[in-house]
Amino acid sequence: MITRILEPNELYLARLVQAVCFEGSLDFEKEKESALSMTPEEIAKAKQPCEWGPFPSSRCWGAFSDNGETLMGCVNVNSYPVRFDGKQLMMGGIGGVSTLPPYRRGGVIRSCITAAFRQMMEGGFAFSFLYPFSRSYYRQFGFEDGGPMHEWEIQFSALKTQNPGGKIKQLFPGDDLSPLTEIYNEFYKNCNLSVIRKEFDPSLSKENLLSQQRYIYLWQDEENRPRGFFISKKQNRVMDCTTRFPMKNAFLALDARAYEALFHFARTTFAADYDAIRLNLPGYIPLSYLVSEGNGITSCQRHSNGMVRAVSVPLALENCRCKGSGWVKIAVSDPVLPENTGAWALEFAEGLPNRVSRTAEAPDISLPISAFSALICGIRTADELPMMPEATVFHPDAPFDQVFYAKPSHVMDLF
Repeated sequence: MITRILEPNELYLARLVQAVCFEGSLDFEKEKESALSMTPEEIAKAKQPCEWGPFPSSRCWGAFSDNGETLMGCVNVNSYPVRFDGKQLMMGGIGGVSTLPPYRRGGVIRSCITAAFRQMMEGGFAFSFLYPFSRSYYRQFGFEDGGPMHEWEIQFSALKTQNPGGKIKQLFPGDDLSPLTEIYNEFYKNCNLSVIRKEFDPSLSKENLLSQQRYIYLWQDEENRPRGFFISKKQNRVMDCTTRFPMKNAFLALDARAYEALFHFARTTFAADYDAIRLNLPGYIPLSYLVSEGNGITSCQRHSNGMVRAVSVPLALENCRCKGSGWVKIAVSDPVLPENTGAWALEFAEGLPNRVSRTAEAPDISLPISAFSALICGIRTADELPMMPEATVFHPDAPFDQVFYAKPSHVMDLF
């Protein structure tokens, strides 16, 4: 097996593998012709590093047969600058994981993911993230559940009706969409793993939203400050604002007043044609406080927001925000990236950078890389350690609660 990054003019091979695995349509000859007609200048441009990291914004790792002729499987890796405890770090978003049926269960994906992790670590990436078809499958590579996400379906009759003021503006093709980016970055400014965006969604200016029957509504306060928006499409009699792979709609509001304004507009304007509104939000948003009749919440489903993995234990420890002052020794096991395996001493103090080093001393706690990933991101907390069979605590008095505590964590980008 030969594992390597595909050249830009080889990506048609990956699209073939992915089309087979995901049962999608593909004009293979057209894709091949387009790829093989790329000029050397176009290939060189596609391989240039992106502005926020050492690699191109997207790469594809492939596993070839021993003779190099057959692409058996592949994994896409996207580079993202993300927030983590008030700092900017790099995250590798994994997608397009696929293997041709005759080559499954032969270590193809393990080979691709291991190579991708190795390059991420060498390139200074702190985390990786993906949306799993099977959580148990990806736990073997060190991933663990991301933060909770709630999908709400609320009957219009349950929403408050008073108008909080401000104004609603509908955005059409060609309009300035920068207010959406402003709201997004304000909404997620303290949220771990959220991608730092220069544009809310580039596809909005490229797609024909009107032909898709999707609509954008922006709420501004009395000072014309953008405070909330939603992008929706009618699904039966439900105003669907959810962010999903088939269609990336959205609902973001910066405070209770913005939620009330958007809900008031939706109900008073569309109640004749819609019965309910559906939206998905990070689990830390207490949306039920804004619903006057709780029985009108006909659905509130809890999901895990993808899966996260720490690529570099020392980088995550150096940049994590701890409470107060103290030190703790954490033993981590990582069979995929052995550089992470071992005991790490973390010393922290208010106003000073964290100090991280390997230690030969007995650890206070022992964790697999999956559990460490969820804890260091604030998805799981020290209080949950008794319910984590994969964690072994040797010194219960160690200040775990100053390192492993609840923090907002959510990834809105899909890849």
